[in-house]
Amino acid sequence: MTTAVIVDAIRTPLGKRNGKLKDWHPVDLASEVLRALVDRTGIDPAIVEDVVMGCVMQVGEQGVNIARNAVLAAGWPESVPGTTVDRQCGSSQQAAHFAAQAVLSGAHDVIVAAGVEVMTRVPMGSSMADGKYGFPFGPKVGARYEPQGGLVGQGISAELIADKWNLTRDDMARFGCRSQELAARATKEGRFQAEILPLLGADGQMMTADEGLRDTTM
Repeated sequence: MTTAVIVDAIRTPLGKRNGKLKDWHPVDLASEVLRALVDRTGIDPAIVEDVVMGCVMQVGEQGVNIARNAVLAAGWPESVPGTTVDRQCGSSQQAAHFAAQAVLSGAHDVIVAAGVEVMTRVPMGSSMADGKYGFPFGPKVGARYEPQGGLVGQGISAELIADKWNLTRDDMARFGCRSQELAARATKEGRFQAEILPLLGADGQMMTADEGLRDTTM
């Protein structure tokens, strides 16, 4: 079996709602990373056999196959294909899985796994916001879950997972707080510099670090 290796990893800083990245079109944001990937590795983009990109809200600025649009915006050859994956919160992770599987199977040699989501410009729920073209859960899905009162909401799902793995609210608060503390510390120590692509923010300044870090609960 062929071995799959990660040649390079690069990303934009993480933004906040209506934050420093709010003026970036999602396609252009993704294309900046693709362009930087070529600059860093020195590869000929023509040898890339596919770009698999995770994106949940595939509508509006993120619609019509944003992976392919990002390839074109990056100036890569038109021969380079792209496909967009939606596995909800795991979309970008699934893109990485599909890319690795393609290499391991021998189907591809060079493939890019990526993800993009600009929720300031394309908010959660945008793909079914006005109901003009109906809703994603058809009559058969409704009939299947009608006996239990409808689809299980995320809140109830979280409670079920917590019960299964004996997770308490305090456990989650401590985990979340520690995660933020570690991320803030790593940022101060420069541990993310190698993977972050600086971008011009809405304030006219170069954005070089993630925007949403909280190193304290105060």
